[in-house]
Amino acid sequence: RKLEVLLEMAQVLGQEIHLDRMLALMVSEVTRAMGAERSSLFLYDKAKNELYTKVAEGMQTEEIRVPLGIGIAGATAATRQSINIRDAYSDSRFDSSSDKHSGFVTRSMLSTPILNKKNQLIGVVQVLNKRRGEEFSDEDEAFLRAICTHLALTLERAELVESYVQSQKLQQSLRLAHDIQMGLVPQRFPAFPDKPEIDIYATLKPALDVGGDLYDYFLLDQDHLCFVVGDVSDKGVHAALFMAMTRSAFKISAMAQHPSWITSIFSVVNRFLCENNESQMFVTMLGGILDLRTGRIQYTDGGHEPPFVVRRGGKVEMVQKKGGVALAFLEDYPFTAGEIQLEPGDALVLYTDGVN
Repeated sequence: RKLEVLLEMAQVLGQEIHLDRMLALMVSEVTRAMGAERSSLFLYDKAKNELYTKVAEGMQTEEIRVPLGIGIAGATAATRQSINIRDAYSDSRFDSSSDKHSGFVTRSMLSTPILNKKNQLIGVVQVLNKRRGEEFSDEDEAFLRAICTHLALTLERAELVESYVQSQKLQQSLRLAHDIQMGLVPQRFPAFPDKPEIDIYATLKPALDVGGDLYDYFLLDQDHLCFVVGDVSDKGVHAALFMAMTRSAFKISAMAQHPSWITSIFSVVNRFLCENNESQMFVTMLGGILDLRTGRIQYTDGGHEPPFVVRRGGKVEMVQKKGGVALAFLEDYPFTAGEIQLEPGDALVLYTDGVN
């Protein structure tokens, strides 16, 4: 059910491009998903090192600013950690002035940071008073963290769209969109410096200023690395937006379903794209899960180019992959899984059709 809620949220937020309306919609969706009475969204002002309220349900529209480290939201931002308070009035960090202004009574509170892929602070989400008088559980904490992962991607996508729409000069706008798109894919290398047993490198160079190629990689747990490479069937801003939606849906599905087969991740993403594809685009993808203990890769192909394995001695092998169709074509397509075995010193090479 939580995966369905996350994908519904992705669909609703994906249909709105106006930033202020998206932020208001974002807060209402968080309240609904968490079964709470109210929610608030704070964004981070890097120049002043402060949080400021962008949307606070039930509050006046005046802006509230909070220095990092002050109050529950400030402590959440300063520590980059979730704070779960069972009784707000017993916590010395809680500021009851908002309750006095609004007449609302805060009982319980869950506060979680919104962080981008570089672990940089974007903002803080707070949900208040779980309905039916319950307290927020450890499971609720994990669910809100998953929601915040999606909110970070949505906010970055909104920034791309807002920058594009507001810019009066096309080239300036595209350069800005290019920089934002490059910021959506991981670019820190070595990717996992605390895991010397693996090494990852990736690069992305769109044919135009922005495009539809994508890649991502992330740890599902200490022993499993999930990765994906994809190529949207177009170029330009529309392809970049479809790319961002695809990458977001893939990561949400992978994190929500683990441990799981890669085929089920592809199936969920494929259904989601089929249901939310007015532009009639499609995306080829190849993704997998690497078991860091054994070197075994379980992969699924969605009509993508075959990968290569470079063995330790220099021998190059093209993987005779188990084929599949591109995503966003057939809603109930039965994706299949294949296996690749890597030995110490081997390298897996993935690419899109723009390589020359």
